[in-house]
Amino acid sequence: MRGGVLLRRPHKRKLYHLFRGVQEAVRESKNLGARPFLLLPNGSERPRHRRQFLVQRDMVEPVPVPTEPDAPAQNARIDALKPGGALYAFSFPNFRLFFFGQLVSVAGTWMQNVAQQWLVYELTHSAVWLGIVAGSTALPYVLFAFWGGSVADRFPRRSILLCTQSVAMVSALTLATLATNRVVQIQAWHIAVFAGLAGIINAFNMPAQQAFVTQMVDDPKALGNAIGLNSLRFNFARFLGPMFAGITLVNLGAAWCFLLNGLSFIAVIISLSLMRVTQEKPEVKSGITESPWEGARFLLGVPSLLRVIILIGGGGLLILAVSTLYPVLASVYKGGAGGFSTLVTVNGIGATIGGIGIVTLGSRIHRRYLVYGGASLFCVALLCLSFSPTFIPALVCLFFAGIAMVVFTTSTNTKVQTEAPDELRGRVMAVYLLVANTSMPLGGLLLGFLAQRFQALPTIRLSAGIMLAVTVGVWLWSGTDRTRRSLQKTPA
Repeated sequence: MRGGVLLRRPHKRKLYHLFRGVQEAVRESKNLGARPFLLLPNGSERPRHRRQFLVQRDMVEPVPVPTEPDAPAQNARIDALKPGGALYAFSFPNFRLFFFGQLVSVAGTWMQNVAQQWLVYELTHSAVWLGIVAGSTALPYVLFAFWGGSVADRFPRRSILLCTQSVAMVSALTLATLATNRVVQIQAWHIAVFAGLAGIINAFNMPAQQAFVTQMVDDPKALGNAIGLNSLRFNFARFLGPMFAGITLVNLGAAWCFLLNGLSFIAVIISLSLMRVTQEKPEVKSGITESPWEGARFLLGVPSLLRVIILIGGGGLLILAVSTLYPVLASVYKGGAGGFSTLVTVNGIGATIGGIGIVTLGSRIHRRYLVYGGASLFCVALLCLSFSPTFIPALVCLFFAGIAMVVFTTSTNTKVQTEAPDELRGRVMAVYLLVANTSMPLGGLLLGFLAQRFQALPTIRLSAGIMLAVTVGVWLWSGTDRTRRSLQKTPA
C-alpha cells in the first residue's frame, strides 16, 4: 500500500520509484530542503503530513552569512557616526566642509601668529613690544564685539563669514608684501596696526562662527560633539601651524608665513560656498529685543554661566596670555627660532591630545569637573614651568599645559553655547568671546611689562599662582550655590 494506493503490478511499482527519484533530484537541484509538499507524477503538489513537515523543517540548518574581515572596523566607524558617537557631528555634510576648510585656514593663522611674534621680537628685542602687539587687538575688539554679536543674530551667518574671511585674506597678503621690505622697511608698529585690523575682523567673525555651528548640525544633541570637534580642529591646527611656521621661518623667512596664511583662506571660502544651509537668518522670538547688550543681561542672570565668564576672563588674563612670552622663554633657554617653534609645537601637541580626550570622553565626565579640573591643572603645569631649569622639563610642562588648556576652554565654551537660547546665541557668544579674546591680549600686555621688569619665569609663577587661587574661590562659590539650591528644594 503506497499513499492509499495498492501497487500490485510490477510496472506500476517501477513507475512509482521513477517519479520518486525525479522528485528527490528536483529537490536537491533547487536546494529546497524540506518542502511542505510532495511533487506528484501529474505535476501537481500535495501537502505532506503536518507532523512530518514540522520535523523536517526543524532539521534544516541555517546557511551562515559570510562576513568580511574588516567588519568590526566598519561597525566601529558606523557606531562613531551614530548619535552619542565620538564623530557624530561628521554625519552632517555642512559640518564636514566647515571642519576641513577651517583646519587649513586656522593652521595658516597660527603660522602668521608665530611669525608675527618672532618678527616683532627680532626687530625690537623687547618683551614690552610683544605685549603691545598682543594688546593692540584688544581695543578694536572691545569696541566692536557687541555689535558683532548683534550682526550675527540679525543677518545670515554664512554671508558674514564669507565677508570676514575675504577681508582677512587681503590683510594677510598685504602684510606679506610689507614683510619683504621691498615697499618699505617694516617696523613693529606696522605689525601692531595689522593686529588691530585683525581684532576688528574677529569682532564680527567669531560670534558668527560660533553661532553658525548650530546651523551646520541638524540635531541639537550633536552640538556638544561639534564643539568638541571644533576644539580638536583648532588645536590640531595649533600643532600644524607652528610646526610649518618653524620650518618656513628658518628657511624662507616671516614673509612666506604671511603669504601662506593668506592663501589658506581660500580653503574656508570654498567650503562656505559649498554649504547648503536651510535657515540662513536666525528667527527672533517675540519679547527678545535685538539690543547688543541683551547677551550680557542674560549671562548676568545665570550664576553658573557668570562663574564661567569669570574663569575664562581670569584665565585669559593670567594663564592663557603666557603664550605671549614664548619668544622670551626661547631666549632664556637659548633655543632661538627653532626652540621657539618647538615650544609652541609641543604645547600644540598636548592641546591636540586634550581635544581628542574631550571628544571621546567628555560626555562621560560632568562638565563641572572638566571646567575646574582643567583650570587647576593648567595653573599647576605653569607653576612647574616657572621652576624648570632647562629646556626639556619646560617642554614637558608645556605639553601638560596644552592638555589642560583645551579641557578648560572647550568645557567653558560648550557650557555657554548649550545653555544659551538660539535667538540670543550670537550675542551671548559675543560676550564670551569678548571676555576671552580681550583678556588674553591685555594679559599679554601686562605679562610683557612684568617680564621686562622681573624676568619671564617669576612672572609666570606669579600669574599662575593668582589664577589657581581664583579657581579655588570660584569653585567654593559654586559649591555654596549648589548647597543653597538643594536646601531650597528640600521641604521644611
